[in-house]
Amino acid sequence: MGNPTLTEEAECDWPARFGSWAERAPESRSLCRTTRTIPWRVRPPTVGDVRDVLREAARSGTPIFPVSRGRNWGYGSHLPSQSGSVVLDLGGLNAIGDLDRGSLSVRIEPGVTQAELFEYLRANAPDLAMNVTGSGLGTSVLGNALDRGMGYNGEKDRDVYAIEALLPDGTSVGPAEGLHHKSRREPAGFWSDALFFQSNLGIVVGARLRLRLHQEAEDAVILQGPFDSLVATLRGAYAERVIDKPTHISGPGRTGRLGFGLLRSLWGRKPTPQEVSRCFPEQGTFSALVPMHGRRRVVDAAWHELRAMAGPGLKLQRANASKLDLAARWLGRVGARHKAARIMALRPILALTWGQPSDAGLASLDGYEGGDPDLAGRGAIYGNAVSSVDPGEAQRAEAIVRAHWKDCAFTWILLDGVCMITIYTLHFDDQAAAGVHLANAAIIGELRSSGLPQYRLDIDTPSAPGGEGVARRLKAAFDPLGLIAPGRYESRCADA
Repeated sequence: MGNPTLTEEAECDWPARFGSWAERAPESRSLCRTTRTIPWRVRPPTVGDVRDVLREAARSGTPIFPVSRGRNWGYGSHLPSQSGSVVLDLGGLNAIGDLDRGSLSVRIEPGVTQAELFEYLRANAPDLAMNVTGSGLGTSVLGNALDRGMGYNGEKDRDVYAIEALLPDGTSVGPAEGLHHKSRREPAGFWSDALFFQSNLGIVVGARLRLRLHQEAEDAVILQGPFDSLVATLRGAYAERVIDKPTHISGPGRTGRLGFGLLRSLWGRKPTPQEVSRCFPEQGTFSALVPMHGRRRVVDAAWHELRAMAGPGLKLQRANASKLDLAARWLGRVGARHKAARIMALRPILALTWGQPSDAGLASLDGYEGGDPDLAGRGAIYGNAVSSVDPGEAQRAEAIVRAHWKDCAFTWILLDGVCMITIYTLHFDDQAAAGVHLANAAIIGELRSSGLPQYRLDIDTPSAPGGEGVARRLKAAFDPLGLIAPGRYESRCADA
């Protein structure tokens, strides 16, 4: 595999060749406060222009790092794995089309954001919804799925298929007539899509996205109480098929931060600790959020079953869009200000479960007051660990993280009754950036040695040993010059 470097010739050729959509030395600040030297960012407006960038990269021996929208918050944002790489910003490829009701799918390009797809569906197919992630309105739908993001209705990579990609030599890979059908993800025989999830083998320029029909009832269920009781209840509910969608559990640290941020967004000012406590009295406990969708009678029956299964110390509530809006209006009229504020602040979080994206999920970031999270007043690094659905495993992962960094918060995602993801956030002041990155490297090393591997990596973290032989052979075959995202999801990470 090659190890390209930015040459003096490339320094001259990039602006001359792509001057109309090239930016010299773009902003390199990121939420995780990783530093990289970026000579250029190019934003090609067409697939043909992306091919031209690939040709120029091959000619000059310049590494390129593709991003869809650069919103990989806490994992590196828009920064490349290797300094000296030209950032290939695919945000200009933002077409939405070929909505196919028979397969409940639509074709999207990497620049399509959650907000844009939501508005497209609202205008053209209001009976259809997408699987939303909590990473913000400006998040790339396709980019998030390719990095295996988590949605409130399932894992995002399961939504994407019929991937269209450009290889480093400019040739195309994609669905073919007679081989693929819009109604099925996998064709007969070899399935090229799998090559482009969490990889650096090509540039994805389009794909189909699976949608879903809105249901008669789309309720958001909140469970609050002790962690062990929450997990045991949810594990039983999955086993009995009472619930079938992922559950997000927030720890007390995350819940308190989220309440503060949601009220700040609602009121346009910082709430006092007393106001946060009155609106969110549960901030000292664990809170779980799980969707229940289907016919009204079926959802009502599932709700009653879940309540009957609830373990000791648990409190259950449910809500939907119409009930929330009605309650907020009436509470405001009768002067129950804090109760009304709670409902209005929580609504965008609950709405994620029925397919309405927002920036509410970013509210738990310290020093974030809206806009670009990379400009938040404090830094944050995200990490994760995979385990079985076991409170002991979750607590073991939490203990490892807290032993290395005290200022942290946690969310646990139960994908089903057997797999749980621990998501941790390391909060820090800018002057502590070097220390927190060392701490995160130690956390990841200890998690891996404890049998708690990652499902998703930041730009500073190399892949764990075990699959590098096959990965290197594929990289050598597809990208012999090592031009595309060198170090990304490889067992070596260039600037780590």
